[in-house]
Amino acid sequence: MMDGHPVVIAPIEGTPAARAGILPGDLIVGIEGRDTFGLTLESVVNELRGEPGTSVRITMDRRGVLANWDIVIVREVIKIKSVAVAEELFPGVGYISMRQTRFSEDTSAEMEAALEQLFARKISGLIIDLRGNPGGLLTQATEVADLFLPRGAPIVSVRERSGRNHETRVSQRRPPAERIPLVVLIDGGSASAAEIVAGAMQDNDRGLVVGTTSFGKGSVQTIFDLHEDEQTALKLTTALYFTPSGRSIHRESLRTAPDPGAQLTFGDVRLPSAQLMALLLGAPDAETAEDRLRARFDLDPDVARQVLITPLSQLVGGARTEADKIDTALAEIYLTNQGRQVYGGGGITPDVVVEADLPPALIRDLYRYRVFFDFVIEYVGTEGGLDKLAVDDEILQAFTEFIPRSAAAKARLNQSGTELRGLRTLASHSGWAPTVLSLIDSLEVAIEQQADNINLTAAMEPYIRAGLEREFSLRVDGRRASLLVDLETDPQVMEAVSLLRNPERFLQHLRGDGPQDN
Repeated sequence: MMDGHPVVIAPIEGTPAARAGILPGDLIVGIEGRDTFGLTLESVVNELRGEPGTSVRITMDRRGVLANWDIVIVREVIKIKSVAVAEELFPGVGYISMRQTRFSEDTSAEMEAALEQLFARKISGLIIDLRGNPGGLLTQATEVADLFLPRGAPIVSVRERSGRNHETRVSQRRPPAERIPLVVLIDGGSASAAEIVAGAMQDNDRGLVVGTTSFGKGSVQTIFDLHEDEQTALKLTTALYFTPSGRSIHRESLRTAPDPGAQLTFGDVRLPSAQLMALLLGAPDAETAEDRLRARFDLDPDVARQVLITPLSQLVGGARTEADKIDTALAEIYLTNQGRQVYGGGGITPDVVVEADLPPALIRDLYRYRVFFDFVIEYVGTEGGLDKLAVDDEILQAFTEFIPRSAAAKARLNQSGTELRGLRTLASHSGWAPTVLSLIDSLEVAIEQQADNINLTAAMEPYIRAGLEREFSLRVDGRRASLLVDLETDPQVMEAVSLLRNPERFLQHLRGDGPQDN
């Protein structure tokens, strides 16, 4: 929300809203003549949704640029694509992003179309980004692997826990991308179908896996109805996924029930992490997952979408602990087709380990509270704001002055106020001396006086520039451009590019001769 009205974060490419010219930051100020001021996001979404083919009149406001104009949108069924980006990232290096999407019914067709598009540009190497991809349909995982592996190559084995049945799925076709050098990116949010694809590429020595160890969700679950209670069912793990070398994808630690009290905070909403993980992993697609989140936890749409883009590793208790990481010195060793060592223990361990760049805590707060986005929307609405979009010292200074009146600053002040009130209550109930209460009052005044002083260090400047450049790209050129800007400073992507541009080093790792950690 912005100024009491719902704000467009980014219209999905190819949808009626995008074709109508709606931009990130535009305010929805009216629907069919009804003012949206003060309405909940859920109410707004319900007003906008309707039968495909019907129309809805929306009044928009582009702050400082164009006020209160009407557009008529004809509703359509919106399909979320699995392939978010397919671009020549650098000369000769193709990039296909399935980052934070899912393996759905059309994934392999989208991937094949993306390959055709990139091959037409004569690429000599390819990056497939599966970071944050929670999986989806097994059939689509095997069909995507089919596009890269020679006919007859093993992709995944499904073994029943009883040991009675064992099915191995193999490549069925002549692949269009059998020989191009390939790097697959994964992280702690890559799970299930994404791990099947990464493991198949690794064990068949078809390409290198770069990033951090994947989530380790390699179980097949069957739902049994309990007939005596129509609203109750039993979900039972009946089989496990194994890579071609024989590694179980499933992480043993996931068989232990997570802490039922662990919770995650999204804005001012706290949700149980274990229930979130179970719901997300059980949903066939993003739309179903969003609907289930909203129904189960009574969430506004924006909170549900924030949950959907949260890495799975955070949903099971935050960043992966040292105990969860695979120690390759102790892990069981398996061999790829060409005799290269890979490691068991759950999940897929990369051939080249590259940690993601973690911004400082203050920068993460600015992202969490959408400060970069809000600043850019305000800035481009000023006179001449669209004429100067390069992030220079003037824009950095304007951003620094914007932060104290941002949502992040207010949230930090509210948090400190809440904690001080708790401390004051404790002091009062415990009978502490009046001088203690006086000190707490003095501390509260000092914090309020410091509310405008947010210390941005020199080390934060590259992160601030990157955040602003991303949001300017989103506002002017759309989501695809914003995603590509992000990749320019992504250490995992840069390592993948480096490997593809250095064939000798690429082959060294593919033979198992290169150092694992970067």
